[in-house]
Amino acid sequence: MFDIDEAIKILKRSNLISQYNILIADEISTRLYYKIRCKLIPSHYQLDIRFIKTEDDFTYSYQVFYKRPIVRWDNALHYPSLDNYPHHFHINDIVKKSTLRGDLISDIKIVLSKIPDYL
Repeated sequence: MFDIDEAIKILKRSNLISQYNILIADEISTRLYYKIRCKLIPSHYQLDIRFIKTEDDFTYSYQVFYKRPIVRWDNALHYPSLDNYPHHFHINDIVKKSTLRGDLISDIKIVLSKIPDYL
């Protein structure tokens, strides 16, 4: 479910990403926390990826932005009426259900495949 090395391999292979930086890599026995910033092609767009895994929970967000947020997928515990709760995404102040499931590897692939739709 949480393989940061495999996630980095996927980012490196993506035709959408020109560069990535691991801004936070914090691993302790009870928590993993990563924040990764990717420069997208076209270059003025960026993708921030955040993963936090504790013994009891896994929180993520994927946010594309250029001067302001464009689209964000996350699993914050709000919008319980949406199908696939808590997974959802935000676009233009609208919240919709998401196909993400909280599996790091498959979710990154889905997000990377959807980003061109929003650029």
